[in-house]
This record gives sequence, C-alpha cells and structure tokens, in this order.
Amino acid sequence: MHIIAGLFKGHTLETPRGNVRPTMDKVREAIFAMIRDEVSDSKILDLYAGSGSLGLEAMSEGAKSCDFVDNSFHSIQSIKKNIEKLGISEGVNVHKCSVLSYVKDCATKYDLIFIDPPYKKELGVKTVHEIFTHKILSINGLIILESGKDEDFKLFEDRIMKTKIYGDTKVTILH
Repeated sequence: MHIIAGLFKGHTLETPRGNVRPTMDKVREAIFAMIRDEVSDSKILDLYAGSGSLGLEAMSEGAKSCDFVDNSFHSIQSIKKNIEKLGISEGVNVHKCSVLSYVKDCATKYDLIFIDPPYKKELGVKTVHEIFTHKILSINGLIILESGKDEDFKLFEDRIMKTKIYGDTKVTILH
C-alpha cells in the first residue's frame, strides 16, 4: 500500500498486523477523486484508522491537520511509524481509544471525517449517528464512510450525497 497522490506520492505505508482490512489503493484513489477539492487546508478525522492511509493521503494532498483514532495497539504503532516515515511533525495527533468514546467527548469540528470500521458490525451507522448527535462535522463538512456493499444507511438517506460500490466495498459520502 502506498500514497497515491500529492506531496508524499509513491511512499509505501506500513500495514498493521492482525485483523485489519486496509483500504485498497483503487478505492482510495476513487475516494480522493470525489473529494479532492475539499481536502486542501481542511481538518481531517480518520476513524478506525488502521494504517492511517486515508488521513495520510489527505495530509499528502494539503490537509491542515489530521486526528487518527483507533483502539488497536498494532494500528497505533503503524500510524506512528507511517507519520514518522513521511516526516510529518505538525498537525497530526494519534489517539488510542474507542472511536465512539472519542466522538462523544470531541470538542473539535472537522471538515472531512473518514470512517472505515470493521464490516458487518453496524459500526458505520452507530458512528455516523454519534457524529451528527455530537455535531463534530463542520457546516460544509463531509463524511466519507467505507462499508461492506450490503450495509444499509437509509437512516441517513437525506444526508447521502453519493454512493459507489467497488467489489465488496461501498463508499458513501454524506453531508
């Protein structure tokens, strides 16, 4: 897995050990093709961050800052190594905790929020619900939700801007 565009294009990223499903390069490329105009100077939140590839891709493309959240020790270690490998020292924070507790206690408003939870556990619906409940998405912000292709987000139908399916993966963009 590597950074696909921007300042760090071509840099290889470390993937955490364990039960992690990294976002495939082609899916990440498609996501950033849809949101590229929104990335520059934005505040990013990368939830269920894994290797940090989505947040790091955003930093490569000019995001102002990124908070990475994951509760896995191996994921946190990989994120920190990837940040160090890319030489990013400002604007990044790594949080080892439950995503839902982070969102509930968060006082920051984010411009782009990436959500890539384990599939088939309905964590996507719970996480989006908490984001809207605790109002951590900025006024013109976007949520980019990666899920299994069969997962249902009808609860947020009025907020869905776009849905695309790539193999077993569904990308949903909400506002």
